[in-house]
This record gives sequence, C-alpha cells and structure tokens, in this order.
Amino acid sequence: MKEYYVIGLMSGTSLDGLDIAYCKFVHEKSWSFEILNFNTFNYDSIFREKLRQAPFQKEPDIKKLSYEFGCMMANELKQFIARNAITEIDAVSTHGHTVFHQPDKGITLQIGDPKPIYDLIQKPIVYDFRTEDVPFGGQGAPLVPLVDKLLFTDYDACLNLGGFRIYHLIFMDLELLSIFAL
Repeated sequence: MKEYYVIGLMSGTSLDGLDIAYCKFVHEKSWSFEILNFNTFNYDSIFREKLRQAPFQKEPDIKKLSYEFGCMMANELKQFIARNAITEIDAVSTHGHTVFHQPDKGITLQIGDPKPIYDLIQKPIVYDFRTEDVPFGGQGAPLVPLVDKLLFTDYDACLNLGGFRIYHLIFMDLELLSIFAL
C-alpha cells in the first residue's frame, strides 16, 4: 500500500477565494482518497478586482499579477499548513487562476507563479494543467478523465458541469439512475 499526501490549490471564476485542500491518496489494488482538511481563503475586494480585470491587462501586468498571485497562494498555504499542523506533504498541485480560456481557439492562460510555493515547501509542484492539453484539441482539463477513472470506479459515468461534477451510478438490475453530487 502506498500513501501520498497532496495539497491542492484552486481559484475559480466565481472569484470568491482560494480553495486549499489537503488530501491523502492511497493505492492498494485501486486508488482511494480522503480529504483531510479544506479551507477557502476569501479574496479582499482589491485583489478580487485585480483578478476580474486581468483579461483586459497587457502582458507585463498579467505577469506581475501572476507573481503576486503566486506569493499570495504561498502565504495562504503557509497559514493553512500551520493551522492544520500538516507535517506530511508529497506534492502540491495548483490550478492557479484562469484568465483566458477559449479551447476551441487554442487559447488558455492560467496565472499563479509556482516558485513562491516551491520556495516555501521544497516539494514537487504540479501546475498549469491546461496549457499542454489545449493545443492537442483538449478542453484544458486533462486530469479530469484520469481522476474520474481512477478515483470513481464505482460509477458508470461522470459529467463535468464546469466545476460541478455529478457522478451517475446506474443500477443495472433495477434499471434506476441515481445521481450523486459531490
């Protein structure tokens, strides 16, 4: 049995805040996971407005905001680790914050410089998930099918509704369709 402790960070288009989750992934014959801690760090009104205006900024300003956002994520991560007395971390993943996303046109941009996070924890960082997927015709969510396949094996189908995932479990004998929202 192998256990992996991973912290994930994500900012959504709702601009409500930075979500941080500390999870344990276990691999025996199959994969399972447990969310050990979770918190949303709310953006103040000034930072929220910077993120809202990012798509209208020029490249140097977006790069500056990306570094600022990376520093903010590292600061919130440091508080999260301390508050939850986290000692085991194998990796950190960060989706960052999406500024542009038009996969049909081959365009996507996430901000959130990972270097401040790496400087804090000195562990592997997985980031900028979308950039390599979109040029190959993907929708910029390359991890979703893999996660669905490995972690939700009890379900026959998964439907991603833009951040909301609904898992369908079909009971073949009863011909019933049950929908579970996670």
